[in-house]
Amino acid sequence: MDIYKQTDVLIVGAGIAGLIAAERAVNIFKNVCIVTTGKICTGASYFPLKATLGIQATKDKNDYDKYYEDITNMGKGVENPELIKTYIYNIKKDIYLLKRIGFKPWLRKDSRAACFAKYSRDVFLINNWNDARKRAKKVFRKNKRLKIFEESTLLKIMKDGDKVVGAVFQNKDKFFFIKSKVIILATGGVAGNYKNSLYPKNINGVGNVVALDAGAVAQNMEFIQFIPAYLKPKYNVLFGEHTLKYCVGMYDLKNKLLLDGIQNEETKRLWIERSAYAPFSNDFESREIDLKISSEGVKLKYSEDLYKDKEEFYTVYLNWLKKEIGIDLLKDETVITHFAHSCNGGIKIDSNAFTGVKGLYAIGELSSAIEGANRLGGNSVGGALVFGNNAVKNAFEYIKNTNFDDSNNIKLNNIEKEFNDWVNEISKDDKENNFTRNEVLIKIRNLVSENLSVVRSKEKIELLLNELNNIRSNYSIKENIKNGSIEIYLIIESIKIMALSMLEREESRGAHYREDFKYSDDKVYKLQVKRENNKIIINKIYN
Repeated sequence: MDIYKQTDVLIVGAGIAGLIAAERAVNIFKNVCIVTTGKICTGASYFPLKATLGIQATKDKNDYDKYYEDITNMGKGVENPELIKTYIYNIKKDIYLLKRIGFKPWLRKDSRAACFAKYSRDVFLINNWNDARKRAKKVFRKNKRLKIFEESTLLKIMKDGDKVVGAVFQNKDKFFFIKSKVIILATGGVAGNYKNSLYPKNINGVGNVVALDAGAVAQNMEFIQFIPAYLKPKYNVLFGEHTLKYCVGMYDLKNKLLLDGIQNEETKRLWIERSAYAPFSNDFESREIDLKISSEGVKLKYSEDLYKDKEEFYTVYLNWLKKEIGIDLLKDETVITHFAHSCNGGIKIDSNAFTGVKGLYAIGELSSAIEGANRLGGNSVGGALVFGNNAVKNAFEYIKNTNFDDSNNIKLNNIEKEFNDWVNEISKDDKENNFTRNEVLIKIRNLVSENLSVVRSKEKIELLLNELNNIRSNYSIKENIKNGSIEIYLIIESIKIMALSMLEREESRGAHYREDFKYSDDKVYKLQVKRENNKIIINKIYN
């Protein structure tokens, strides 16, 4: 195992959250390191093809209470009130941080309320991902205070007593340790574990498991957003939900009518309601539309009035869809289905993104920040800005006020021994070795998509858990260790966390729908997840 010299701050993840933290950190600390599974300037916010990405911001002081109401109303009791307050008081002033990582945000002209919001407010937009990526890379790669490790997977956080001292990573068949006083995790959510996902496949929940193994706590892991996207004519292109206001019918792949469109007064109200929000939610009558969308997909047909709507939201999306993607919604046959998107839950943090483990912070979608059972449109990137900024400021205070004399004496051979002991422990379940890494990933993604998508049940979840055990019995960590088997182990554990949380919540609430428990429970609770001795423990925390 190799070692990199002491760094003050280690940031894991290079999407918008990780880049914000890195940009803030290099202005304060002499030595900063950023590690990512892919290349810098990747992550969910740079993927997939999309016209624009919005950031909702507090309009003025009169909007504080309204914004708080919007978020808590859709959180359905499992949101995080103190973090919401931190967000709405800071987001407006933190928008400028996007410029520091290559974006050029602008204020949207129309007053349309964001997804799930009752009140309209300022929404800033960003686009031109490739140009932003080029500008950011130019800034980061020339900064002498910043060391960048790409295509490296986080495997384990190492601690000395109650403090983090660094982390172990794998790059191809090589393992290395980075020693650091502070670790800021920005590894993203879990959507890459689904076959149909609006995220890169390396957004797979590994960061959740590693943080839990370090002593952090997760919550709300059952609340996964699903958003319709295109299967055809071009795969994995974000669907514009506002177009549903002009839908004249939903059909299966054999052209059988599944649901009448806006010409039918009984169904018109469902289409109008559904056009106002992107992700599935059990909290609206228009869920009837989502529940008719199969994994194979459905066809939508539109009124010619669609292209006559000159509201900015329509013109920007439809022009982009036609000119950049080559899709005309009146001429082309389009097929959509649900794609996995944001995870509303994650690692529990405070308003400074502190996890409760000394020196460990979680930001971006990895964290359980302001969202609850539903996620308002335009809050994801905003959360990365606010809590990424706060994490770095709090890390500075932590380092300034902490004695690291004992940690400075940590030896690499001790780190290596502790890591190898852990690998031996998680390898005890090795039995056969009949699957390749790629075969395992394909099997996992198919299983997750079939059983943990919009419609869930005890039968589906238990089937998945049994199949995961079967896969694990046919895949050896030890025999495949140089080919990323530890990451496979962590992915499987990440999926188990999701599945067990979905199984434990015997109700339907927000983004979580159980066909065997279709209604919301009167008692409101959060599911908190811990790991002890590599085992998952879930507790109900009642409000």
